[in-house]
Amino acid sequence: MESYTEAAATDPAARTFSQVVFTNIPHSYPPSTPVTCCYTFLATFQPNSRDWVGIFKVGWSTTKDYHTFVWVDPCLDVEGQQSVTKQAVFRDYYLPKDEIEFYQFCYIDSAGQVRGASTPFCFRNPAEQSAESSPDDDLLVITTQDQVEQSVREKAELQKELDQIMEENETLKRALEKERQDAAGLKNEQKEKENRQLVKELDQIKEQNDKLRGALQQQRKELDRLQTDVQEKYDRAVMKINQLKEEREELRRKVDAQSDEISTLNSKIRGAERELFKMKDTVQLLQVDLQSSEKEKERLSAEVQRLQSLTHNMDDMKRENQELCRMLSQQETPCSCSDDELEVQRQTLLLQLQDAQQELAAERQESRDTRTRAEFLDRELLQVREQLEKMIVSHEQEQRKSGKQELQLREAHEAIADKDGIIEDQEQMIVLMTHEKEELARENQTLISDIEGLRRVYADLRAASPAGSPPAGTAPSTHETPEQAKNLYETTGSAAGAEEEPSLVCRHCQEKFPLITQLELEQHEQSHRICPFCTMICDGMEQSVFEDHVYSHEL
Repeated sequence: MESYTEAAATDPAARTFSQVVFTNIPHSYPPSTPVTCCYTFLATFQPNSRDWVGIFKVGWSTTKDYHTFVWVDPCLDVEGQQSVTKQAVFRDYYLPKDEIEFYQFCYIDSAGQVRGASTPFCFRNPAEQSAESSPDDDLLVITTQDQVEQSVREKAELQKELDQIMEENETLKRALEKERQDAAGLKNEQKEKENRQLVKELDQIKEQNDKLRGALQQQRKELDRLQTDVQEKYDRAVMKINQLKEEREELRRKVDAQSDEISTLNSKIRGAERELFKMKDTVQLLQVDLQSSEKEKERLSAEVQRLQSLTHNMDDMKRENQELCRMLSQQETPCSCSDDELEVQRQTLLLQLQDAQQELAAERQESRDTRTRAEFLDRELLQVREQLEKMIVSHEQEQRKSGKQELQLREAHEAIADKDGIIEDQEQMIVLMTHEKEELARENQTLISDIEGLRRVYADLRAASPAGSPPAGTAPSTHETPEQAKNLYETTGSAAGAEEEPSLVCRHCQEKFPLITQLELEQHEQSHRICPFCTMICDGMEQSVFEDHVYSHEL
């Protein structure tokens, strides 16, 4: 009987067999019971989760000649350790039923290379093994003749009983083998029927899976095309909104500048009005002074007239005086006393005349001064009236300019309102496109979920079928290689392990957006029309209805 260990000793690749050592391997294992084997990793070997331990019939030539296998348990933190001991457990259902052939354990890595092999063993009952084995040790026994004869008789009786037991054992073994063959035939027929049914179901599932995969690919292409269109529309809308926002900001800056200019003009107008009021007060005072001057002028005119009448009277008196003098000169009177009296009268009249002349000169000077003052007041009143008219004209110009600025301001506000309406329309369009994108994303997620469900059903059916790949700790069918099982596990694991892209949630409408950025989420949140009192979403309301709703909170 040849072991693979002895045959591999002549192979140069046999040096890799020593990287995994199987320990405590007995000569035989009881049939129909689980089998546990122990193996040790050396420090130079790094195990992998895709390594496996198989049971091979002695004399095998390739790693595909295994009878059954199990995946090895993953090892963590083995670096720095001289050796690590692990176990592999084979269930009794998948173990060989042949009690004559010899088998051995082999450790196969993920690359399909043999890293270790055990000593041969078989599957037999302990009684059969002990009956066929003979002691190798020689014993020296000292006894009497009677004891020897008694021992011979007992041995003969025991040998006879042993022969009977052996015959009964052979009979029972033949009967058991016959029953096993019958049961195996029934089981094989049932298994073949179940396998055909499972293969048929798997073919149907594969066909459905292919159809769903094709539909999914078509949906993904359509989704990519729609996403591209939606993204282009979204980018154009965002660009248009940004442009409108820039124009609105520019208009707001112009409105603010015009508001500042209007405030400056209003302050100037208020200052001009104050100056106007002061000028009006000054004019009123000047008018009062003018009236007083006119009254004074009238008084002075009356005085001048009185003085003129006095002057005329003085002229008359002078003429009378001259006439008297002439008459006196013509009369020759002898009385000196009369001359003296006349002289006195003449002197008195002269003095009165001088006083009257002085008073007349003073009155004339005062009249000239009054006339000069009246002319000055007339000129000053004329200047005040001219300044007042200029200020009135300036005030009217400022008012016209202020009205023009207010008209421009109203036009700017109307333009801003129009821009706001356009921006709201664009934002509503963005919301609609976002809802369409979300709907497509939800449909895509539903299709992915259906595919994942079918893959799980497919994996469960393959795991339940003897023709499918076994999970960890169970033995696979002899019709599938570990490489095929590895590919199936990797395909299923890659599909089930795909991580979903994180979704962003709107804090107003609580909608999830798995394919947008934080900036786009903020733009979406700003597109909502929110009541500042009750935080109600009023996107579908008209502006007047929204304002009535807001004002209703203040009542």
